[in-house]
Parts: sequence; C-alpha cells; structure tokens
Amino acid sequence: MTRNSKLTKRSFSIFLITALGILQLVTNVSSAATPKPKEIKASCRIEIDNAHISASLLKNRKLRYVKVNARSICNVYQQRVTLTVEIYKTGKISNQLVRSFATKEGLSSSSGFVVKLNNAVIRCRNTRETAYYGIAYAKALINGKWQYAGRTYSRSIILLDCGT
Repeated sequence: MTRNSKLTKRSFSIFLITALGILQLVTNVSSAATPKPKEIKASCRIEIDNAHISASLLKNRKLRYVKVNARSICNVYQQRVTLTVEIYKTGKISNQLVRSFATKEGLSSSSGFVVKLNNAVIRCRNTRETAYYGIAYAKALINGKWQYAGRTYSRSIILLDCGT
C-alpha cells in the first residue's frame, strides 16, 4: 500500500466521521426544536375510594357499615350511566364478592359530567377484622355512542373491624 493510498483512506475516514457528527448534531437540534406532545389525561374515568366504616351511618343509626364510594367523571356530558361498584373481602383461599351495587340508567342522577354512587354499603354483623376493597366499572351513552370503562380497583385493601 502506497503512502498516498493510506493518506486517502485516512482522509476519507476523517471526512466520514465529521459528516456523521454533523448529521447527528443537526438531527439533535431539529428534534429539540420540535416540541414533544403533552401527555393527555383520560377525558372520562372512574374513581373509587378505599373501603371505610361509614361515619354518618354510625352516627345516625348507631350501626357499623362498610362503605365504598365511586364516581364516573367525564369532560363531556354522559347519559344513562350504569356505574357498578362491587365490594369484596379477602379470604384465605380466594377473595369473595360480598355485594354489587349499580346506578339506574333511567334516573336523572345517572346523567351529567359527574355521576356518583355513594350508597354502596354493607352492614357489619360483628367486629371481626376483615379486609375489604372495591371494584368499579361503568357504561355510558356519550355523544350517541355507548362507552365502557373497565374495572378500577380501590388503591388499598383496608382492614376494618367489620365482619360480614
């Protein structure tokens, strides 16, 4: 290999590395100038609270009830909402559905931007410690189309002095 051929190969390599570096720099600058799309929050969602002992029922009826509240929230008007809340208790072998509650789609309270289900309660039979959680899901008529919200779980399984 002659000296000129080595020099030509070296010059070509330096040129290629420089060109790739410039191309990378241009790519980084152009992508930095393009704003990244913002994360879009769900426009419709289900929120469910943790299970708890109902303070108002304890105060007014002097009885203990486990309660789970849920809401269907949407930034557009929702109609004929069927919001379902299931209250579960944990077991040694498997978790057990204690009771299911649902809004009635024909009522005026089942339409709006927020539809609530606040009457999902189960009377405690004793004060045995039991762990509870809730699951909520819904269907609603939005802009003339049925929309379905999947199962949403309570954030925590809560141990309550409430045997059912």
